[in-house]
Amino acid sequence: MRILHLADLHLGKIFHDIHLTDVQAHILEQIVAIARDNKIDVVAISGDVYDRSVPPVQATVVMDEFLTRLIELGIRVVMTPGNHDSAERVSFCSRLMRSRGLHIAPGLPGDVQPVQLDDEHGAVTFYPFPYIEPLLLKKSLDDSEICDFNTAMARVIESLSPEPGRSVCLAHCFTQGGETSESERPLSIGGSSLVETGHFNRFNLTLLGHLHRPQKINHSIFYAGAPLTYSFSESSHQKSVAVYDLAADGTFTRELLVLNPLRKVRSISGMLEEILSGAQSDPDRDDYLWVELTDSGGLFDYAARIRAEYPNVLNITRSAYRHDGAGEGGIVIRDKSETEIVASFFRHITGQELQPEEAALMDKVMGEIFTGAEGGAL
Repeated sequence: MRILHLADLHLGKIFHDIHLTDVQAHILEQIVAIARDNKIDVVAISGDVYDRSVPPVQATVVMDEFLTRLIELGIRVVMTPGNHDSAERVSFCSRLMRSRGLHIAPGLPGDVQPVQLDDEHGAVTFYPFPYIEPLLLKKSLDDSEICDFNTAMARVIESLSPEPGRSVCLAHCFTQGGETSESERPLSIGGSSLVETGHFNRFNLTLLGHLHRPQKINHSIFYAGAPLTYSFSESSHQKSVAVYDLAADGTFTRELLVLNPLRKVRSISGMLEEILSGAQSDPDRDDYLWVELTDSGGLFDYAARIRAEYPNVLNITRSAYRHDGAGEGGIVIRDKSETEIVASFFRHITGQELQPEEAALMDKVMGEIFTGAEGGAL
């Protein structure tokens, strides 16, 4: 059985006030083509289909198109909601869709509903776990020992009836050994959100969602990662989808297929004029950019000039005003002259000393100010 693993689509996401609908639709078109060309049997989606519990209409339209095209190709889909999703909304009409090959896990509380799919070697049982909220599970089971995500996952897995043959688990959680990114929403505040990997030992293959970097946790546990870059901290990530070939004996191979986004998320740095002069020869000038200017002098109307060349600039910063000491402590003004106070402020903001010509200009301006004040001009 050939399985394509996805997670953390976050359809409907707004990134620095930019709606990502077009880039998300573009990447899903690529994934449909990959599934078709690689003769995928099952697409497994491990949660965070949408970016929020009530997704915008455009996001649901994009998802509807994606699922419809997969089902029309004869590709079965097993999907589970994540912590960003509303399980009730994601699983709407799920019972009607099972006969077409779309299997959506209902939310908890309630039993995990195994999905049994066949290939030429027999049955493969998929266990799609929705996002498990410990407090809700504790209340529904009236189990005072459920105190965190780890014990909650243990209770859910212990409740499963063993099925013969090969098995695949889909879950949305944070396991030990996983590497996080800035764009992930924390699963808990102040408590432990880690889940022990040993809970998944009973499955031949465990396909997880929640962490946005594609990664291998151990020999049988993997994160798909988000198919798109959702923070500048992820700009170095190579986004991909994973294809698993599950053999008759439960062993498998894994292949990563690279995704090519409509627009990348990246950072550029340099002097203003250097950045502007290089824009015309930049083949990726439509990317989502963080621009850091290294100029130390005064700049006028630089944001508009940069955006005229790079239409999707999301952030502009100046390294001269962002040094390691900036913002730490304060400025001592007692027993200092006005010029010394201004010099201290300049050092505090820029991390640099006033140059001799700058200090001389400052003395001249301050002298004119106080001369005018004494003469009654101010």
